[in-house]
Amino acid sequence: MNKNINEEQVNKSTEVKKTKTQTSKKGKSKKKKNSIEQILAPNNIKKGLKHSAGFTGSLLINVLIVFFIIKVFAYSFNFTYSVFGDVCKYPGSTEYVVIEIPADATILEIGQALVDGEIIDDKYVFFAKVKVKGYGDKIKSGKFGLSASMTYDEILEVICDLDTDEEE
Repeated sequence: MNKNINEEQVNKSTEVKKTKTQTSKKGKSKKKKNSIEQILAPNNIKKGLKHSAGFTGSLLINVLIVFFIIKVFAYSFNFTYSVFGDVCKYPGSTEYVVIEIPADATILEIGQALVDGEIIDDKYVFFAKVKVKGYGDKIKSGKFGLSASMTYDEILEVICDLDTDEEE
C-alpha cells in the first residue's frame, strides 16, 4: 500500500510540474503580447509624445540659454574693446560737426549729444571712457567741432581742452 501511495504521489507531483511549466510558458507569451499591446495603446503613445515634447522643449530652452550667453559675451567684449581701445565711428570721415555742450550737462547728456551728432556709437562707452580716464570734472562747456573719424581719446582732448604736451 505504501508503494501505491508513493507512486500516486509521484504521478501527481509530475503532473503538477508539467501543468506549472505549461502555464508559465503560456504566461510568458501572454506577457509578450501584452507588452506590445501596451506600447501601442493610445495612452502610452500619448505618454511617449508628451515625453518627446518635453525633451524638445528642454532642448529648445538650452539652445536659447547658450545663444543668450554668447550674445552677452559678444556685447561685453565689444563694450570693453570700445572703452579701452582706440575706436572711432567712421575712420575715413572728413566732415566736422559742431556739438554744443551746455554748462550743466551730465556726461550721459554729452554722450547723447555726440550720438545724435553721429560722432560716436554708444553714449555708455563714452560715459565709461570719461570715468576710466577721470575727466568727469574737466569737460568744458561750449561749441566744439568734432569728426566721426576721431577716437574717444581725441574727442576728450578737444572737449576737455587738454594739452597733449602736458601729459607727455
